Amino acid sequence: MKTLTLLTVTALITMASPGFADSKRTADYLRIEPTKHVDKEVTVDVLMVHPTHWKSPVAELAFFHATTIDRTDKKVSGTILVAVAADKAAEFAKKYGTDYEGKNNRHALTGKFILVSGKGPSGLWMIDTTDKVAGLLKESKLTIPDGDKGANFGGRIGRFRERN
Repeated sequence: MKTLTLLTVTALITMASPGFADSKRTADYLRIEPTKHVDKEVTVDVLMVHPTHWKSPVAELAFFHATTIDRTDKKVSGTILVAVAADKAAEFAKKYGTDYEGKNNRHALTGKFILVSGKGPSGLWMIDTTDKVAGLLKESKLTIPDGDKGANFGGRIGRFRERN
């Protein structure tokens, strides 16, 4: 009887684990304890992307805000700044989509989780898919506009307009 109970508990824990692990693939999760993930490769589930309201100061880079989704609850779970190669920006936007309307899927996005400015959870964190941003920041060849901690979507998903 003890063996059956132990096997049942082990099976339940094993089945529950994938759902819990999936919720870790969001911007909100990364920012809870960002120092655990800093300078490491991370993967988030992206619902859609939106270009930043500012022009990239480095011609070879393009920046987007990625809206992430929790696989378990199917709810939006934060936005995060993402750097991509400028020559891949159109392809990136097409792959992830720029509008939620009629969308019921997500795509994984992988890159290096880095601190752009500030410190701790209140700092500006981003995902760099190019592996170039940290070096440019260190050499003072790139500055990200202050206050750009995430897209201002008014807390709702739908049609968005760029901020001016």
